[in-house]
Amino acid sequence: MERGFFQIVKQHRLLTGGERVLVAVSGGPDSVALLSLLRTLAMPYRLRLWAAHLDHGIREQSSMDGEFVRQLCASWEVPLKLERIDVPEIAEKQGRGIEETARDLRRSFLIRVAEEAGCEVIALGHHRDDQAETILYRILRGTGPTGLAAMRLRRGRFIRPLLPFSRRQILEYLQRNGIVFVEDMSNQDCRFSRNRIRHQLLPLLREFNPAVEEQLGRLAEFFAADEDFWRAEEERLLPSVAEPVEGGWCVALGDLREFPVAVRRRLLRRVLEMLRETPLGLSWRQFEVLEKVLSSANPHAEALLSGCWAGRDYDQLWLFKKRPDFPKPFSLTVPGPGEVVIPGVGKLVILETEKPQGEDRWNVEFAADEVAFPLTIRSYRAGDRFLPAGMKGSKKVKELFIDLKLAFHQRHRVPLVLTDAILWVAGLRRSTLYSPEAKTARILRLTFTPEPASANLSL
Repeated sequence: MERGFFQIVKQHRLLTGGERVLVAVSGGPDSVALLSLLRTLAMPYRLRLWAAHLDHGIREQSSMDGEFVRQLCASWEVPLKLERIDVPEIAEKQGRGIEETARDLRRSFLIRVAEEAGCEVIALGHHRDDQAETILYRILRGTGPTGLAAMRLRRGRFIRPLLPFSRRQILEYLQRNGIVFVEDMSNQDCRFSRNRIRHQLLPLLREFNPAVEEQLGRLAEFFAADEDFWRAEEERLLPSVAEPVEGGWCVALGDLREFPVAVRRRLLRRVLEMLRETPLGLSWRQFEVLEKVLSSANPHAEALLSGCWAGRDYDQLWLFKKRPDFPKPFSLTVPGPGEVVIPGVGKLVILETEKPQGEDRWNVEFAADEVAFPLTIRSYRAGDRFLPAGMKGSKKVKELFIDLKLAFHQRHRVPLVLTDAILWVAGLRRSTLYSPEAKTARILRLTFTPEPASANLSL
């Protein structure tokens, strides 16, 4: 197995030499074999190895696993980072499953420790049997071609050098070299989905095909090749339909609908992957919920998905990690010059001066004698139009928002200043009406200071 391991690392360039490698070590046979094999490469590849062990707090005896790993790393002279968390408690607080919560916390732990240790590579001990279980688990949960590509030998900084090897080969290697390990008894607990697949489903499938794990591994390789092609296509096509905005993404549904269904789904999945910062996609059930938002007769349909929120605004889809704060519509009457505070929006100061001081994004000036009080300060309403400075004719305020790529949850944070017509879309564009001239005797100067939630209005 040592020769095969070396060939896999060399052929797929999992390591090139001189890397700092963090090895995830649970104490089980897979991770112990991985650490042992990487130690054999440490000298020829000039590797510097670190180990990391996360006690999930799921089993009473889990602390014994940590102690075993501590002693193992000490005897092999490998620096170790060991931490303990209470996964069941965290899962309950988050309303998530224990398996899913443990996976995400373990990944975050490994990334953090790798950064602290300066490790460019994180090595995981998944093998061919794990690959088969992953594919079956995803099929049962609901998946597509991306999910069937399953685990890769390399994904980003993570490598899985044992992926081509079976559990039997790993156990034989450990036995041949007299290397001890610990058995995680929770792996026998069939309350967990993966364990039922391992102990109940796979033995049944072997009756149909004794090499079922190998065949499922080949299936994953087939879809992985397809995914590599599609990933390049996604990178090429994505800018034509979606763009990042502060805290999320905006998708142009009109442009998205020009593509076939297969391409549409892949582009949406890619956006969600970047937004949620995980390669793990939505389940089919969740994806169906998202597609209902896209096809809904309600132009403002929305849905809370796993790890993100989706909301429509006619032909735009907005995606954020959590539901944005939508301010309530407002309308205020201003009888004369002074200061107006709009809770959750900002402050508007109206002054009369004799000389113009110049305009910028947050300050505009009008001919005071032509502006009749009272003024109205209110939020945007459907159908609002105005006469933008520098343009011929009128324009819908909504079109201005779209042109400036202003997220729809921000639109009610933009004050509109009106007399009988809109004078200023505050912070975005003034009207051509009542502009001061050289002979103007008095200037009406408006200054808008947004609250922090409104300060990032797009321009």
